[in-house]
Amino acid sequence: MTPRRRPTRSLSRHDKRLTSEEFASLKQLATKPMRVTIPDAHRETLIAAGYVREVLPHLGSISALVLTGAGLRRLESGQRAK
Repeated sequence: MTPRRRPTRSLSRHDKRLTSEEFASLKQLATKPMRVTIPDAHRETLIAAGYVREVLPHLGSISALVLTGAGLRRLESGQRAK
């Protein structure tokens, strides 16, 4: 009898195509998370894609962002869109 496999969950949230500038912002957040300034549009895109999350609320131009597991995997896989 073969073991029963768990159904895989959809990763469509993390299949977001990033521009080269958005990918560069993701790389900057990985290297200097507390000292980097990225455009608000990139911030929103990366949060919506699940690659980063806010650890402190967005206050004006200041926010604290950290990479999620999906963000780390995306960096490891490179710029190619899934």
